[in-house]
Amino acid sequence: MLKQKKIVFFIFLLIISFITLKILDIILFNKYGLGKPILYSSSKQYGYFIKPNQKVIRRGKNIFINNLGMRSQSFSSDKTDKYRIIFFGDSVTYGGSLVNNEDLFTERVCEKLNKESTIFECGNFGTNGYSLNSIIKRIKYTNLENTDLVIITLIGNNFPRTFHNLLSQPFWSKKIDNFFPALTEVMFIYLDRYRNKVKYELGTEESYSLIDFMYYKDLINELGQVLDAKSVKYMIFYSPSLDEINNVKKSKNFKNYLTKFKNFYDLTNIKAEKKEDFYFDRIHLNEYGHNIYSKYMSKQILLLLNQ
Repeated sequence: MLKQKKIVFFIFLLIISFITLKILDIILFNKYGLGKPILYSSSKQYGYFIKPNQKVIRRGKNIFINNLGMRSQSFSSDKTDKYRIIFFGDSVTYGGSLVNNEDLFTERVCEKLNKESTIFECGNFGTNGYSLNSIIKRIKYTNLENTDLVIITLIGNNFPRTFHNLLSQPFWSKKIDNFFPALTEVMFIYLDRYRNKVKYELGTEESYSLIDFMYYKDLINELGQVLDAKSVKYMIFYSPSLDEINNVKKSKNFKNYLTKFKNFYDLTNIKAEKKEDFYFDRIHLNEYGHNIYSKYMSKQILLLLNQ
């Protein structure tokens, strides 16, 4: 009899635990969007890219990926009478789950420009974790035949980052298809952190050798060659980190490599009393920062077009 009671009690605990875990999974799924991550595909040319035709909510923010794999509401693959702008960059351009699609500077630029007589259309190929190498390759292997203007937004981290493939990033390439999708994603988030902590020395680079600087110079030369070969108007914007804004000594002046480009713009020059208010963290922008960037960018775009 006692043995049967223990079995019943054990089964009861299993049922309660299962129900509790499922309730937690539902909360994480509905409140944070965990369990339905943005999906990526592998690429030989630039490591990986975001799969097209996705619509998810993460941290309460709307993320829409169109049929071309852009984080943009719409963008025609064929030439139209609109002035077509394509943005390239990393997570600062992509925007993460920090802002809604409509609040990205890539969307707001066109919103502001469309108050003019010309009709503008903006597409956002910004991708999490891209290095400068990956950005260059993404531009090189993207068909820009029907594009009027390319805008590249770079940060200091783009330079020391190495080329990553899909397997070296904590991204998903297929749907989480089980009874606890949110908890599954949480588990792998912590597993990836633990794996990286145990397997790798992930300290910040404090010094750079001559060969490093030669490599960065080669990257910039390659960027120039790729842009020249595309024969498309381009603009390059440099987005500073909070350390650069505050003149922290450890920050590197990677933007100095970009001054060789005619249409280079340093977003550090944006005039504001408290630039710290632009940031969600030390690198990525909040909604206010995206709006400020879009005002500055749209102004420079109009000046370029009126030359």
